Amino acid sequence: MSLVKKGLSDSKYYLIANIGNKALALLVIPILAKTVGVEEFATYDLFLIISGFFHILVILGIDSGIAILLSESKDDLNKLSFFYLSTLMISLFMIFSITIILSLVFIYIDELFLLNQEIWGYIGLYVLFNMINYHTFNFLRWQERAKEASFVTLFSYILGMLLGLYFLFLSSSIEGYLQGLVLGMFLGSITALYLSREYILGFKIIDNAKESLIELFKLSLPFVPNYLGNNLMQMADRIVILMLFGKYELGLYAVITKLAMIPQVIMGTVTGGFLPVMFRNYETEQGKLLIKNFFHLYLLLIPVAFLIAYFLADWAVELFGGMEYVAVSYLFPMALVSILFVQSGQANGFGYSIKRKTHYIMYITFFSVALNYIFSLLFGYMIGLEGIIIGTLLAGILKTYIYTLYSERLYSFNYSFNFITFISVVSLLLVVLSGKEIM
Repeated sequence: MSLVKKGLSDSKYYLIANIGNKALALLVIPILAKTVGVEEFATYDLFLIISGFFHILVILGIDSGIAILLSESKDDLNKLSFFYLSTLMISLFMIFSITIILSLVFIYIDELFLLNQEIWGYIGLYVLFNMINYHTFNFLRWQERAKEASFVTLFSYILGMLLGLYFLFLSSSIEGYLQGLVLGMFLGSITALYLSREYILGFKIIDNAKESLIELFKLSLPFVPNYLGNNLMQMADRIVILMLFGKYELGLYAVITKLAMIPQVIMGTVTGGFLPVMFRNYETEQGKLLIKNFFHLYLLLIPVAFLIAYFLADWAVELFGGMEYVAVSYLFPMALVSILFVQSGQANGFGYSIKRKTHYIMYITFFSVALNYIFSLLFGYMIGLEGIIIGTLLAGILKTYIYTLYSERLYSFNYSFNFITFISVVSLLLVVLSGKEIM
């Protein structure tokens, strides 16, 4: 029980950060959905998905890879300064490179992903300022300055949300909200740089700087495919919907999936608090038992969450998005199950990190992305929007099984594959039987 208490204590800082990041973003969705049109909401959804994709490319997995190096250098200001500023500059270089490439693309086309150049400009600025905020948050968190790190996140997102809502009511357009969001992130990034000023002002090239950066990238880059894979799983759905249907259907789908992500945000918050405790105690019997039971509990909650969402679907969708979206409220519990399976890797897979075989994650993730695209395109063409959710769910179930299987082969926690299969079959049956087009 002591490890459980420690995990719950640590998770409060992640809760604060998630309130500023994901939870506040979810809270503002009902206002956006009821103020702008369905197609404009689709623009907002694409803005978030594409921004998330580029965020991964500019961070380069450093947020995860640097943890070991920071823990080994926590009392060395020179090293801390070097790692903070050098990684920040690397991310800035990535943003500059991506900007050049996109600028060349827009010489020949007017829109990309049905988004105009103005929206792409907001995406670029948002990625830049969000990178500074996130970079600082992650750095301070590993220096046991979680309260300050959480303040950076809260300040940025609350201010961005408030400014966005102000501009939204002035213009009644999604562009107005994005303007405020970007402005808030800019002011937050100034605050982040101020909080980390001692690392900026104390910057010096350390001994073995080149070797240290090479080691950092060896630790960091293997995480990028996994992060990209999770983002591409969402992006594949959007691409298929735009191919088979259009922007209006994407707007409907976007509101439903945003609502369905709430349980995953809650579970991800708790998981974030437990992860450090699990990693520090994975060799002990108590730690192994905690890791095993945590993942089994995560799976058990999936069909439970479906049943709760099934009976609350109409009410929740009307409250969250408005009457215009109630016609597709039956998709809500289906999407919830799909998302929880796709994101199940957040609750297991310790074997890859323990044995430093994180490159396996890349193969599994991109295999899952390919399956998701194929299944979503096939079932989407045959059934409609719910077919895309079923396709994603099938890919998520296969990913969960394969991901857990290979992790167990590297370092076993005695997960029950019979239990994984049982939950997968039950969840799939619940989703298929609840579909309107199928019935």
